[in-house]
Amino acid sequence: MFEQTENGNDGISVDAATICFVLGWLPFIIVWGIYNTAFTEWLVQTYFITVMILINYPRRYERKNFSKRWFWKAMLLVAVVVHPAVLTAMWFVDVSTKTRWHESATVLSICAVTVILEFVILHGILRFFRPASDIAEVFPNSPDA
Repeated sequence: MFEQTENGNDGISVDAATICFVLGWLPFIIVWGIYNTAFTEWLVQTYFITVMILINYPRRYERKNFSKRWFWKAMLLVAVVVHPAVLTAMWFVDVSTKTRWHESATVLSICAVTVILEFVILHGILRFFRPASDIAEVFPNSPDA
């Protein structure tokens, strides 16, 4: 009955990359806490989204495709075209909230919506570039397979 609670694994792995992510994010959070402007809010969000999209996702979910050329073409397209466009749109949303104090709930909600939007776009781009043999392996019930 209690087999699942005994292992103590909550899904968060503490490794060198996670520690670097948190230590790199800390200065942005501190500056945002001190100055609390739209720009510092945007920097906190930008750092988090960039790490999730361009570092964490490939490292955790596309590890076997690191050495494949199609994967890096897709990631280059995301990093050069899609990611800056999404971050620019997020900047305009942050600036349009004319509150005196940018609350944490606002930052987190905008960040969550942006991450979900960019993950959907990233998934579509990776699916476009992924070879047909890999699509059948990753998406077995897909009509493309």
